[in-house]
Amino acid sequence: MADTTWTNDGKDILTETKSNRLKFIIGGVLLVAAIAYLVVNAMSGNTQLYKTVNEYYAEQGRLTDRDLRIAGVVVGDSIQFIEVDAQTTRLEFDVVDDLDNPEPKLHIVAINEPKPDLLQHKAQALIEGRADENGVFMVNPGGLLLKCPTRYEELDPADHPDGIPQQ
Repeated sequence: MADTTWTNDGKDILTETKSNRLKFIIGGVLLVAAIAYLVVNAMSGNTQLYKTVNEYYAEQGRLTDRDLRIAGVVVGDSIQFIEVDAQTTRLEFDVVDDLDNPEPKLHIVAINEPKPDLLQHKAQALIEGRADENGVFMVNPGGLLLKCPTRYEELDPADHPDGIPQQ
């Protein structure tokens, strides 16, 4: 067997591997920045603000042409349902925050929406849509939700049609 030895002449010195810590820090910062960007972008573009009529008028300049939900009480005298032609209808009414103090009123316009049976005086309305610069609130398709003011009144047990006795 041959006797072999190895000598180092300085040319083949192995360099120490650098720490991967810097790579992990840079990768972590990039990952956190990407997640933060996606969260902020998703929240700012797809939010729908929920406002009352008074809150809308307090911030009208900022809220024009934004997707909103407006809550209010229907003013019965203002309800108009117009059939423009066989395929086009126009439903208009006003909503307020308080019928005892009917100002300010927000004028609601729904195009090609059927007139709901629950649309009556004092009905609570939740309307989804956008307001234009003139203060007219255009309803999104399917964006008119109503609650009848008398629907949830308590029934006197004596008036029950089946005559069920009280327990």
